[in-house]
Amino acid sequence: MIRLGPTARHALAATAVLAGALALTACADGDSGTVAPATPEPGASAPISGSQVTSAPSQNAEPTCDTILPSDTVEDFVDAGWAARQDPFYVGNIELSDGIQCTWGDPKVASDQVQVYGWAPLSAQQSDEITTELIDSGWEKIDGDGVVYLTAPEEMIMSRDEDGYGMTYRLSDHDIAVSDTKQGLLLVEWPPS
Repeated sequence: MIRLGPTARHALAATAVLAGALALTACADGDSGTVAPATPEPGASAPISGSQVTSAPSQNAEPTCDTILPSDTVEDFVDAGWAARQDPFYVGNIELSDGIQCTWGDPKVASDQVQVYGWAPLSAQQSDEITTELIDSGWEKIDGDGVVYLTAPEEMIMSRDEDGYGMTYRLSDHDIAVSDTKQGLLLVEWPPS
């Protein structure tokens, strides 16, 4: 039996919750035959639709699921019928209250085929706490290009990039980003330049 630390359990639970939420949205309304919309949990925003995709954010804008990613990526997701679920940014038991975590997927299909992206501001103390918690849970630390990457151990990887990395956090001096793959971190662009 594989023992999972709190961070692994949180990541797996988040995926299970999303799969459940996506399954709920796939339930048809008995009278009209239309797909019933998902009800966001408290603190979560409603899924993003194509009409909600915004243009380039201003310097003072708040991060959202459609602004932390390049607009063409968001448009591709929306064109594919995907929507985003916005949740608080957690690393294990540590909540980064000014951050967001976005799970993109098809709300009409119950599936674990989703993509996760997130961003949060980060203090030096939070960075130390996160690094300690993840390393103690078996995550691998990779230094590179003035940032630190913390990537999931083999037994926790649910989807892989072409280099074999799964869920990965990127920690810089002032912020943290997350994606379901290390390569996916290239898409997280916040704050706007």
